[in-house]
Amino acid sequence: MKIILTAIYVLLTTGGLFCMKLGGDSLSLSFKNEISFKIGFITALGFLLYICSFLLWQKLIATYDLSYIVPIATGIVQIVVLIGSYFFFKEPMSWINITGIILVIVGIVLISIKR
Repeated sequence: MKIILTAIYVLLTTGGLFCMKLGGDSLSLSFKNEISFKIGFITALGFLLYICSFLLWQKLIATYDLSYIVPIATGIVQIVVLIGSYFFFKEPMSWINITGIILVIVGIVLISIKR
């Protein structure tokens, strides 16, 4: 169950981040004469996904060992964001990024060994 919840968390978090990136600057807030708040659909979807990921995050950290779940989940999110940004947004990836991905994977394996 831990793996499934973590995978869903990673998908919701990265999906939320990617949608907010795709939505761009569609969020506007104005206080002239009246309070006005406008948000594009893609950005709103990103916020919804991110809120759902936060609620699931609360469940994960309350249920599992903090010293185990936090480094693994955040490490996987970082890897997925780096790789997804490279493919979807054509953001550059350097050898330092690749080295970081490898080190994160090594860290996740080391943390998981005793489990």
